[in-house]
Amino acid sequence: MHPTMPAQEAPRLNNMEQQVALRVRRRLMLLMYLGTSPVNQSIERVMTTSLRISSCIVSLLLSFVIVPTCATAQIVYDWQDSKEGWVPASESNLGCNLIEQPEAMAMRAFNTTPVMRSGTVNESLGIDAGTYDRVQITLRNPTTSGNPNARLFAYAPETNAFMCHWNVPVDTEMEGFQTYTLDLTSPPNSGSGTFEGTVGRFGWRGPWGVANGDTIYWKQMVVYNSVGCTNADACNYAPYAEVDNGMCVLVGDSCDDGNDDTINDMITADCLCAGEVDDVQDAQPSLSIGMAPNPASMELWVTSSLALGRFRVLDAQGKVCLTEHSQSTSTAIDVSGWLPGTYLLETHLGGIPQVHRFIVHRP
Repeated sequence: MHPTMPAQEAPRLNNMEQQVALRVRRRLMLLMYLGTSPVNQSIERVMTTSLRISSCIVSLLLSFVIVPTCATAQIVYDWQDSKEGWVPASESNLGCNLIEQPEAMAMRAFNTTPVMRSGTVNESLGIDAGTYDRVQITLRNPTTSGNPNARLFAYAPETNAFMCHWNVPVDTEMEGFQTYTLDLTSPPNSGSGTFEGTVGRFGWRGPWGVANGDTIYWKQMVVYNSVGCTNADACNYAPYAEVDNGMCVLVGDSCDDGNDDTINDMITADCLCAGEVDDVQDAQPSLSIGMAPNPASMELWVTSSLALGRFRVLDAQGKVCLTEHSQSTSTAIDVSGWLPGTYLLETHLGGIPQVHRFIVHRP
């Protein structure tokens, strides 16, 4: 179980400090895209989808930070010392064991068609089939299977029946790991179905013909877009992109931080959109938001220095999970039915947009 961290009382600030603090709070959401905190690193292992967001300047989620583009973040499963939420298929003819190991996850086959899936049938990635166009898989196949085609499955939500699948030819008798790339826009295997609609989970079958007791080692899977920013110096650098989209965001580029009291807004060395304070003569009311417990498993209490007003909660993909209006300075949010992961509370306290990050986990 991960420790619960109590909310801390905000210190009293002078006018200039309040202006700076407001700008910092409004950009908290960007920090989760540019790096992970120790808390987030520990929670990552229990996230249902193990979704890793990186190299992305947020334009869709933050109406007050305007940048040219936001590359869709890749989904990464790192199987070193972790199963990343993957489970063996429950069907007896697809049986296998999954074993955490330091270098890669071991799939020990019970028959010639071992299958694993990215979560149980009740879990869902909730992504559209057109969101990503590439899958990269890194594995080691030490077996001598006669028809070494690994197979990627795509599943609609709440079902173990695949919507379609693709074969991925792999080598045999490998001594080291090798990486293979699949184009998701290529036609699925004949007769297997079509790749469209909402994708709940992915699955992998070991190379065809493995024997009972054989072991396949899975190191990493990345689901990504082939088109994105390829400039490694850009804030929204997409490390897996193969074609540049002409939308790179660089330090020094003009932007809009959404604050009418700032001027000369630009992308900073920290990849944040920030401007210079133009006028701080007028006293500003003290604006503060508290959340506890964070991480939360059943209920998250939100406290504010003013009536909370309209607020909403978004998940890490920008999907709106909750929209409410509160006239109170203390509001409870029921998160007991939410998937584990990182969420964003968007408020407009005193007319100032703010975003606050919290985590849902399961003990």
